[in-house]
Amino acid sequence: MKKAFTLAEVLITLGVIGIVAAMTLPALVQKNNEKETVAKLKKFNSTMNQAFMLAKNKNGGIENWGLTQAGTISTPTDEEIINDNNMKNKFWDIMSPYLKTVSRCKAGTNECTSYNRYSLDGTSFNKFTPYIILSDGISIVETTVVSGSCSAYRGTSRQLQNVCGEIFVDINGSKPPNATGKDVFLFYYTKYGFMPMGTDSDSKNSFDKYCNMNTKDKLNGYGCSAWVIYNENMDYLRCNDLNWNGKRKCN
Repeated sequence: MKKAFTLAEVLITLGVIGIVAAMTLPALVQKNNEKETVAKLKKFNSTMNQAFMLAKNKNGGIENWGLTQAGTISTPTDEEIINDNNMKNKFWDIMSPYLKTVSRCKAGTNECTSYNRYSLDGTSFNKFTPYIILSDGISIVETTVVSGSCSAYRGTSRQLQNVCGEIFVDINGSKPPNATGKDVFLFYYTKYGFMPMGTDSDSKNSFDKYCNMNTKDKLNGYGCSAWVIYNENMDYLRCNDLNWNGKRKCN
């Protein structure tokens, strides 16, 4: 004979199922959001490299675009601030015609609305200012020129030995968390194109040092971009023993 369950047993069973579902649903939502982040970053990387090649064909090599160092000094003078804004605007004047944008504001004007920014571990760190919003909702929120001649050294690969500057992108605009390594990611632009920070050959912004939830540093999160694109996961949010030469997933 089939066992007849009491009302109490049924309620307990349903309660257990509900608890399991409540515990599982947030994890599923997070996994889905991470898959979306991976897809957006891979698309962005491809889009920027295509735009770079078109800009290069039209304007010549980037080392000849007339860029000078900008956005790298922590306490710039008024003159340096003017130069920073001019260089950011010059770079995007050349690049933006080859991108699908919904809006663009000029650096150094009141056209842009800034918002707070954070590191991977939650450290507050100045503000982000979206200069360009792309048609897919990704915002370009910061740009630096490290070397106008594209001779900055950031690692062992050919691209990393010819770095021109950096860009920051926020995949969901001003929506939180606005944190590097979570919804904000960094890319180098080099003499040969764009590449995500934190590859295994990146000696400046390495994954080990700048993509670790246990590290308290305002630059924490700078080294996560390459991991997301090439390993197609964000497991560094859940475990701290990942590395390029070994473990690439938590489980």
